[in-house]
Amino acid sequence: MSPSVPLLLLPALAALAGLAIGFGARRVVARHSGAGGERHGPRPAAGAVEAVTAAVLAALALRALWPDAAAETAAWPGVQPGAEVTTVGRAGELLAFGWLAVVAVTLSFVDAAVHRLPDGLTLAAYLGTAAPLAVSALAGDRLGDLLGAGLGGLALAGFYLVLFLVNPAGMGLGDVKFAASLGTALGWLGWDTLVAGAFLGLLAGGLYGAALMAVRRAGRKSEIPFGPFMAVGALAAVLTAL
Repeated sequence: MSPSVPLLLLPALAALAGLAIGFGARRVVARHSGAGGERHGPRPAAGAVEAVTAAVLAALALRALWPDAAAETAAWPGVQPGAEVTTVGRAGELLAFGWLAVVAVTLSFVDAAVHRLPDGLTLAAYLGTAAPLAVSALAGDRLGDLLGAGLGGLALAGFYLVLFLVNPAGMGLGDVKFAASLGTALGWLGWDTLVAGAFLGLLAGGLYGAALMAVRRAGRKSEIPFGPFMAVGALAAVLTAL
């Protein structure tokens, strides 16, 4: 079953909202990038933050409105066909995933520029993801999914903490904190999605590093911003799981 034409306008509206939100996000990126002469990468191209934010929000909206062929109604994360979905519960999920997407885009651009994930942004990502999901769980009697989200955040953050302890030069504590937010969102969708998101992020980062070494633009000990790849892997897993 495909969504009706009026519903298809929602991704377009999400994209327009993303452009407006991205304008503010670009200012946040500029404020956190290049402070104290620590810039490692180029400034984002004009309109890049806005365009990526718009594309990500549009993709989430479109995928959420396009259920599996066997479903009779559009289902948002983790909701099985035929299950009761409350307005408050749906709104909480929309807010959680949309908020995480926006902050993840912002963090990715900051990390690409200065190889750092600011504590304020990683905390905002976590609180803005966990709180709406808690409301959604209480409204829709999905406490099991909320438990999965909490455990997922702990598991992914713990995994990245191990990577940091093994190789502090290749992973930062900011990545560990960012992983808590991504793991919470992925854990809400299930452990398969959590594993897939973590794997895709590591794979994307590894391939990028290998490509840089192949063209001799980086060595084994070169610092590579990993936040963008974590975000890409998580987004790919979320879009696949919806």
